[in-house]
Amino acid sequence: NYVCMEQVRKIQMEPICHLKGERAVGRFSSVVVCTPGSFMDLGSIAVLGAKGTSAELITRAITTGGTILSRGRIDGKVKGTKGHIECKGLILRDGTIHAIPEIKGDVVDTELSHEAAVGKIARDEIEYLMARGLDEETATATIIRGFLDVKVEGLPDVLQSQIDAAIDAAEKSGF
Repeated sequence: NYVCMEQVRKIQMEPICHLKGERAVGRFSSVVVCTPGSFMDLGSIAVLGAKGTSAELITRAITTGGTILSRGRIDGKVKGTKGHIECKGLILRDGTIHAIPEIKGDVVDTELSHEAAVGKIARDEIEYLMARGLDEETATATIIRGFLDVKVEGLPDVLQSQIDAAIDAAEKSGF
């Protein structure tokens, strides 16, 4: 799990997980806010090397002026395996998000999927919340909070509360 809501100059990482035990599960989760002057090259790799193994690579990325390169790769090497990559990004102020999901299957009975989306907050979502009594700033903050609020399966409560606190702090600073 990787969470970064503070300004950084440069981050580059690509942890790899080789799933070799039957029914082993690998999960990578990243939640990042990239500010002006920051460069984040974030990736993860899962190799499904035993029957029944599965992997999930989830990224939520927001740029407020920095550059994010989001990579994910799952290799299905053995029959009876599953993997999914999900990268969603929001560009709140001019910045760059480059999503690179990669899936590779080597056998007939592996199920691999990916989805990547980069965009902005839809105006109709903001207007919907404003019609229910929220001002524009609160409506926007509510949408961003929901976007970043990724519940990581199996994460201890103490770590989830730290992620929630980081989202609160980032929200108060205006992202």
